Amino acid sequence: MRSLLVYYSFSGNTDHAAKLFAGELKKKGEVDIQRLFPKDEVNDFLGQCRVARAHKRADLGGKVDYDVSPYDLVVIGSPVWAFATVPAINTFLDNVLGLEGKRVMVLLTSGSGLGVNHCFKNVRRVLENKGVSAIDEINIPDKVQKDESYIIDLFNSVFEGKGKGKGCACCRLL
Repeated sequence: MRSLLVYYSFSGNTDHAAKLFAGELKKKGEVDIQRLFPKDEVNDFLGQCRVARAHKRADLGGKVDYDVSPYDLVVIGSPVWAFATVPAINTFLDNVLGLEGKRVMVLLTSGSGLGVNHCFKNVRRVLENKGVSAIDEINIPDKVQKDESYIIDLFNSVFEGKGKGKGCACCRLL
């Protein structure tokens, strides 16, 4: 199985979870990792909330490959800012090609968890419009972000289909 893990991380929480996911994906086959870096990073909390709520896009630095057609599984990771995905992920979702018939796992990291379902709903709508055949949703809330065994177990449960379904997997498995 060939997987792509594409994500953005500001504080390191999404990066931490993404690296744990990557370790598990490597056990299942080949994995490519693509971390997104905006050219103009918003560094203050209120500014981050403002750009997220406005569904802004980011000019991404480095080489970003938007063609996911060679992959069997695509994992997209984002923190939740003000009930929404971050501008870097919005840009990726706008430009991604080759999602038709793919399985996608959406990884969200969150603080309070209040905006998670709204965020999942927005990402799900975009992915469905791009022809994704299966969408798995995983939220790693702040209270478990350092619990590596929990995150790995959660990933494997969803990967194997035991955590699939509507809503975030973390809420069903806690």
